[in-house]
Amino acid sequence: MSAEQKSQGSRTFLRNILSLGFVSLFTDVSSEMVYPLIPDLVKAVGGGAAALGLIEGVAEGTANIMKAFSGYWSDKIAKRKPLIFLGYFLAAIAKPFLGFAYLWQMILGFRFLDRVGKGVRSSPRDALLADSTGDRKMGKLFGFHRMMDTLGAVVGPLLAALLLARGLKLQHLFYWAVLPAVAGLIIIQVFVREIKPERKPAEKFKLDFRGFSPTYHKFLAVSCVFALGTFSNTFLIMRAKDFGFATKTLPLLYVVFNVVYALSSMPAGMLSDKLGRKNLLLTSMAVFAACYFGFAFATKAVHIWVLFALFGIDGGIKEGVQRALIADLVPSEKRASAYGIYYAGIGMLMIPASAFAGLFWKSLGPKIAFSYGAVLAVTAFVLLTVLIPWPRSNKVAG
Repeated sequence: MSAEQKSQGSRTFLRNILSLGFVSLFTDVSSEMVYPLIPDLVKAVGGGAAALGLIEGVAEGTANIMKAFSGYWSDKIAKRKPLIFLGYFLAAIAKPFLGFAYLWQMILGFRFLDRVGKGVRSSPRDALLADSTGDRKMGKLFGFHRMMDTLGAVVGPLLAALLLARGLKLQHLFYWAVLPAVAGLIIIQVFVREIKPERKPAEKFKLDFRGFSPTYHKFLAVSCVFALGTFSNTFLIMRAKDFGFATKTLPLLYVVFNVVYALSSMPAGMLSDKLGRKNLLLTSMAVFAACYFGFAFATKAVHIWVLFALFGIDGGIKEGVQRALIADLVPSEKRASAYGIYYAGIGMLMIPASAFAGLFWKSLGPKIAFSYGAVLAVTAFVLLTVLIPWPRSNKVAG
């Protein structure tokens, strides 16, 4: 490869990393402007708790299933950008339609469309991010992307609160939310460049699970154990209410969580490049277990503030480093499929995890519910220690 070709490749890599980071920033601003208001919107059109549960259950289940299908299709056609654009486009057009809803069934339909978009884009986007890193520090660059994504989760609710405080009607906020989403679409179309997955010219794509490294399968199994103890963050909010947190204070807890998450994402990715993905993931699991045990046995309101911040550190470590590890374990031509299988499996297991937590909470109390999650995190910690090798570099051999 000539010096000019290398220079062009470097510009493409950097361009994609920065562009997809800003796409996630703008899209999360759009989503987080309206997501916390969905319960109020459902109530305003005559829906109740059962309707809200159905809406969110269908929405998240749809996203998880679509991640697997879109990952497979992206690898099959050897293209990422069209599916990324389609996914972000579907999510963008769903936002203003939510503002027109006058029945909760309409909200169900538009949330379904929004989550189809999320499912379509996620696996191809992460595969393109992985391919765009080249030989660079993959953990650092995935950490950058998670940082940008989470900054959007900080800005979105604050922007929504500002607009509502200035007298904007609830339904009108959904119209305004489309603007940052459209900005993300423009960035994809103008700045993101396709990088075709590496594949031999005569080779046809075939999704053969035996083609993934054994270490990928082991990591997926460990992640599934961990997911069975990872339940909805609404349980954290419920626990905060046990300590007298008012409704107006609860969003501030999430601001603390997201700020810490954003600030820790990139340093965690950089450390994983230097110290290895396994070390950072073990740290994440230990922090997670400590948080859940903390929520179980907290005695003061100040403990809840500290625990939300600590939980942000866990998220900042885990999300980017897991994505980087999967990219290390899977060849370029199967990365989107690998991400899709991972997301779908983990996402679907979080549904029974929340159901178990709810049953434990109702019958035995919050201490047992959170202890259940913490024990599974400790179990996953032990399994990761035993099953995943300690590589000399982040490129784990099968």
